[in-house]
Amino acid sequence: MTSLHPRDYLPYVAPPVPLVPAGPDALDPLTGASVGHIGTDGVLLDVITAAGRTGTLMLRPATRSCVRITLRMAEVPAEPRVSVVREPAGVHYGVEHPEGEVALDLGELRVRVRLAPFGLEATDREGRVLVRQAGGRRHSGGALTVLPMGVTELAGGGLAYHDSWTAEPDEHFYGLGERFTGPDLRGQRVDCWIQDSMGCTGARSYKAVPWLLSSRGYAVLVDTTAAASFDLAHSNTAAWSVTVPDEVLDYYLVTGTPAECLAAYRDLTGPAMLPPGWAFGPWISGGFTHDTAASVRERAREIRERGFPCDVLHIDTYWQPHGSWSDMRWDRDAFPDPRGLVEELAGQGFHTSLWMNPYIGVGSPYYEEAERERWFLRTADGTSWTGQLWGGHHPDVSLLDLTHPEAVAWFAGRVRDALASGASVLKTDFGEAVPADAVAFNGMTGERLHNLYPLLYNDLVAEATRAVAGGPGLTWGRSSWTGGQRHGAKWTGDADSTWQDLAATLRAGLSLSFTGHPFWSHDIGGFQGTPSPELFVRWAQFGLLSPLSRFHGMTSRLPWAFGPEAYAAVLHAARLRTRLLPHLLSAAADCVRTGEPLARPMALDHPGRPDAHAADLQYLLGPDLLVAPLHAPGGRRQVWFPPGAWLPYAGGAAIGGPGWQEVELPLATAPLWVRVGTALPSGDI
Repeated sequence: MTSLHPRDYLPYVAPPVPLVPAGPDALDPLTGASVGHIGTDGVLLDVITAAGRTGTLMLRPATRSCVRITLRMAEVPAEPRVSVVREPAGVHYGVEHPEGEVALDLGELRVRVRLAPFGLEATDREGRVLVRQAGGRRHSGGALTVLPMGVTELAGGGLAYHDSWTAEPDEHFYGLGERFTGPDLRGQRVDCWIQDSMGCTGARSYKAVPWLLSSRGYAVLVDTTAAASFDLAHSNTAAWSVTVPDEVLDYYLVTGTPAECLAAYRDLTGPAMLPPGWAFGPWISGGFTHDTAASVRERAREIRERGFPCDVLHIDTYWQPHGSWSDMRWDRDAFPDPRGLVEELAGQGFHTSLWMNPYIGVGSPYYEEAERERWFLRTADGTSWTGQLWGGHHPDVSLLDLTHPEAVAWFAGRVRDALASGASVLKTDFGEAVPADAVAFNGMTGERLHNLYPLLYNDLVAEATRAVAGGPGLTWGRSSWTGGQRHGAKWTGDADSTWQDLAATLRAGLSLSFTGHPFWSHDIGGFQGTPSPELFVRWAQFGLLSPLSRFHGMTSRLPWAFGPEAYAAVLHAARLRTRLLPHLLSAAADCVRTGEPLARPMALDHPGRPDAHAADLQYLLGPDLLVAPLHAPGGRRQVWFPPGAWLPYAGGAAIGGPGWQEVELPLATAPLWVRVGTALPSGDI
């Protein structure tokens, strides 16, 4: 039985290539292995498949708790890996090679391989099984029920690698980037292919990272830029699997607590950037509406006159001429003296943020030069790719080829010119539209470049920002892949102004927390539509207790635009954030050092408690502040209080945990509780 789905009417801007087997015999599992070499760098196995393909499986001890496992078919050349930027030097390990198997002892992790029939399992130092391959599962008719470790020949050419592992009945899965359907992904099928989500309540994601964290004390990082697909007890409740259409299957298996696993992710992919202190204050945008120097000055005047805390003023698309939103040039009719404006704002204590994207419109005065120099991604016939990425509201665009050194140098110059006005940060919008059939200057296909593109894009902008504005090179980005935490800030995209989108945004943020991206934000009030005063207040309370805070939308999100009662509540929340900033800055520095998130999901610290996995609409902000945003009208919600005693920040009796309790929060009351004994700037709670 089939059914229609709303996604059938919502076309991808850049769809992933469907994986179609070449035929009924395309599946080719590993059937056996023999030891080819044992050395200081690891164990090399020669493997054979059911169809007689030969290849190698390399097990490289990376640390005492991490092993790198690489399967490669002999006839397939492998491209360089790019996701892991800090390859571990290796570690001394023990090895045993009894008849029919080989076992590696790394200290905290032990890996045993059965040579024939092939199988692999991992245990911790106490011998507890963390995970074992599940690829041999069949039903009574003999058909496989999960994909075994091996390859499938694809109809379009090439191979897809796959592997499957046991999923215990009480196991939970986290990570894989920004997941609006998460953070607990058990029962879902997740494609790691970044895309314009066109909303924040579906399965699409602006940020995808093939990093999977299990509640059973292990994690897996797949080193690829291809569209890795994870089936997390979706097709079969007893197993999870990963499929990667790449030249190799290359992944790191890590053991430890969730926090220890996130430290390993940090060590492999690089630490998160610590945003400058001013970035942790409130940001206020004029919104996705026409803007001028006069309207920016008026916003700044009213913000300061009202005494509303604000450190960053954001100017969205309309600092550039209408429809020429990739030119990186000021609209001199609307902004006759950009540098004078930015200097004036700085004198009032504001940093300035500007919007940008990496697509050049066909009507841009720069298009002809870029086309002549072949600085755009190409199609198979060698012409520049062009397409409509603005829903028909603006001209078609071409995509800058960020593998072309001359294109990068040229566009970096445009970015530096924009920053020369004195702006402190750029909002790096878009970046998800590289088509799978595109061809890049360096020979990469769109299939490989698509997920990598946001890193190249934000790397370019971050470097230009460091050169012109100084500081760490902060960007405020929408799209991301493995390692994207090095760019600092990410926001969760274009949410609708609904209670459901507020909840989905919160879940997506916690999913990012599980994925090593500690500094995330969202559009307070939602991006599309106009929130009710109650929704705006509750979203603002959530936003001002998020890692980073920004008011932005298609209509006004000025805090006083929703009536005096709503404004009083939002002003209270903004002043609360200001009081908490010393605490947040200290916790943020710890995030960079440890790899742990600033917004800590309940299951991060309590993976063995079922209630912690269910409490996916709350978090700890730092180690000691419990935040439980209101996600429905009415002022009431259930909160799970972790072990310990918790005092309402607004005053009242302590609540003991662990356990659930219904709380009632008047409109002006922030959803915040403080662990008893925590020292905050306002005093000892």
